[in-house]
Amino acid sequence: MQGQLYAIGGRNEDQEPLSKVEMFDTWHGKWVSCPNMLCERAGCAASALPDGSLLVVGGYDKQGIVAGLLDTCEIFDPRKQAWHPSQATLQRPRWGHGCALTGGRVYCAGGCSLRGGSPAHEAFMETLRSCEVFDPDEGTWSLSADLNVARAGARVVALGEHHLAVVGGCDDVFGRAELLQSVELLDVRGGAWALLGPQLTAPRTTAAVAAVDNHQILIMGGAPSLASAELYTVPESDVASQCSSSAAYSSEVCSMTEGRMGCQAACIRLPSARKQYPVCDRQCVVVVGGESGDDELEAQIRQFSSVLVFDVEEGKWLPSDFFAPIPTPRTAMALCVGPGLISGYL
Repeated sequence: MQGQLYAIGGRNEDQEPLSKVEMFDTWHGKWVSCPNMLCERAGCAASALPDGSLLVVGGYDKQGIVAGLLDTCEIFDPRKQAWHPSQATLQRPRWGHGCALTGGRVYCAGGCSLRGGSPAHEAFMETLRSCEVFDPDEGTWSLSADLNVARAGARVVALGEHHLAVVGGCDDVFGRAELLQSVELLDVRGGAWALLGPQLTAPRTTAAVAAVDNHQILIMGGAPSLASAELYTVPESDVASQCSSSAAYSSEVCSMTEGRMGCQAACIRLPSARKQYPVCDRQCVVVVGGESGDDELEAQIRQFSSVLVFDVEEGKWLPSDFFAPIPTPRTAMALCVGPGLISGYL
């Protein structure tokens, strides 16, 4: 079945990377467990591939954000319910990057890595401008156009078949300095990333970001534990020609009930009022995972199991109990939509 929601990896409240994968079954309206990944991954990114399998990219494992940097990828076959390692590795290992599929290829942008040839030490970590692209037909990663601004914790979304947007982030590997308000746009048909004129209403990193159509991006939360949300609009006609203009704009929408950072978002269809699963006829954006707390001295940072739902058509947040809580609270995870095997419907 199409349109299933996957929460992949991340880290738990003990700061331990996870291999756990959970899928929200939109036929029955509940979370189910999927086979674990082959290794633990936090700070990873994921995307569906054109053949319906899922690609999980990079991150870091239980050795930590320096020694545990990953350049490996793995692929999940929903029909066989099995993971297998991808033969293709990233040109640079990275975590805190974003991924999106457009034009049949997966683009990976930004993140954090070690400087080339440096020993595994925090002093040699850097935020990346570099981007890569995965060609499923060739099974290889190659370098793509660099970002204008180095970004970690940014989110990447596809706008139609030819454009990508990268939203926010920070230019410090630990996310404590120079949060970014800027948005960049790429025409994947050989273009370069271009900074859009208007900025976000607030600087944000590790926010929940989802494209609701080919020119509107819903952006919610982010560090430091923001509850605010905004709708960033790039003109629908000739998106690429707007790159250096001020025609794009951002407007505030109603805030979340509570601030969260390290969260992810996706656009899926859910039941409208007075409907029940599997009748999913309403476009919604779901915000999954994340944590509270913007004080590094705070003794306990609380992770969220609740899933927030924004009704795109109504322009409002639905009641907090509308969506089943995720079984494993987590942050720094990957979230993507793809096909899934539905129990009882074979």
